[in-house]
Amino acid sequence: MEASTSNDPDVKTFRGRSLEEILPQIREELGPEAIVLRRREGLTGGVGGFFQRPYVEVDARGPLGDERALEIRNDRATAEGLSSPAVQALFEQATPFADALAAAARDASPQDDFFSATVSEHRRLDAGPPAPAGGDLTAVGFDEDFFAPANRPGATGLYGPQPNQDAIRRAAPKPPSAPEAEPVIMSPQAKPEPEPELEAEAPEDENGSAPAFAFDAPTGFAIPRAPRPAGRAGATESEPLLPYRPEAADEAEQRLVAAGLSQALAADIVREAVVHGLPFTSPGNIRKLVRNVLAGRIDVFRKLGTEPRTIALVGGGGAGKTSTVAYIAASYVAVGADVAVISLRGDTTLAARLQPLGVAVIQAKDGEQAKKRLGAARPLITLIDTPAVGLSSPPAEITVLAAELRLLEVNETHLALPATLSAAAADELAEALAPLGATHVVLSHADETKRPGAPIELALKAGHPLSYICARSGVSPADPAELAAQLLP
Repeated sequence: MEASTSNDPDVKTFRGRSLEEILPQIREELGPEAIVLRRREGLTGGVGGFFQRPYVEVDARGPLGDERALEIRNDRATAEGLSSPAVQALFEQATPFADALAAAARDASPQDDFFSATVSEHRRLDAGPPAPAGGDLTAVGFDEDFFAPANRPGATGLYGPQPNQDAIRRAAPKPPSAPEAEPVIMSPQAKPEPEPELEAEAPEDENGSAPAFAFDAPTGFAIPRAPRPAGRAGATESEPLLPYRPEAADEAEQRLVAAGLSQALAADIVREAVVHGLPFTSPGNIRKLVRNVLAGRIDVFRKLGTEPRTIALVGGGGAGKTSTVAYIAASYVAVGADVAVISLRGDTTLAARLQPLGVAVIQAKDGEQAKKRLGAARPLITLIDTPAVGLSSPPAEITVLAAELRLLEVNETHLALPATLSAAAADELAEALAPLGATHVVLSHADETKRPGAPIELALKAGHPLSYICARSGVSPADPAELAAQLLP
């Protein structure tokens, strides 16, 4: 902390880390009546703009001869405040209430004066032994300031003395009592009127005591509930009450059916979205809810790891196996991965596409020859393009192909299904190729239709993850959200 002098000889400049640090020095040098003229804040010190410390600079001087220190007041209301329009308005509003209280107190006996009762009771409890004659044990009247500090009793609470509620009730005007009725002498022939029946007492609880209170619901009070759809087959009151199904849900279901899903699967997906998604959003978001449910049911690759993979593509003629193998191999080679490709009983089409990329394609007439030519190589990805097999293939041919895939130690068998395939044809093909043990489904020819629902539903029913989406432009891993958006835009 430091002090300096400005151009004005009466003004001194004080500098320190904080105002609290400076004020004691100002009082010491200039006196308790010093006047602060200016305050500045800034940064100082440091190296290269770092480690700077804040400081406060204050210009102050002592009072001049014609200046007088401000009078420090600690009362709660000054004369100006009491005469302000706002305070006067409050007084005018409170005057009728105060007059009514005063009139009630004057009409009551001295012991019913609630102010007297309040003050006397407090003083009896808090003031200790009685004061001598002429003391202040007399009650405070209405003409005196009840809330003045000299008239306050002992501990009065945060907001001062509180009115004596019992005295207020006693001082309130009583309604005129009705004159006593003269006794009625009944003739011997007159029969007394029957006594009115009393209401039944409230039932007792398990502990044998009546409940402390009872709640009477207002007329027409009921918990709102969505109406139960009428006319449902087999609907009973024991069935759970489901959320209201908006019209947009029916439209979404029809759109899924049009995209290739079966009526049963589409209805089940929409039902789940309505029952468990609609309670948390508005009906306008029903399409988003349906897409989320559909995407959640589509399984894809999980935890592939970095171990070598041997993938065989199987399917009928024109299913897109060769194109899928070529695109997957090119994608891995483009990032420097080690890839091996086997064309099992195939032509040179695959070799012509991959050799310019530096990928050697192994041509083999059977699985044993392919294993010998592959040798001890263990690339990251080994892709096998298999001969076309389908509904017209003899079962023996499918059995031989399955044995060759086991010999080549295939750990992933991907069934290529064109997106244009119908649901019935997809089921028949999957049943015919069951001996091959498909583990995944490739959606090929994905750019030839906007309704790939049938192959996707086949993967859902079979429990096979969707691995790749193949089109003329390339191949990519399956994305459930994109597929759901394609089925339900």
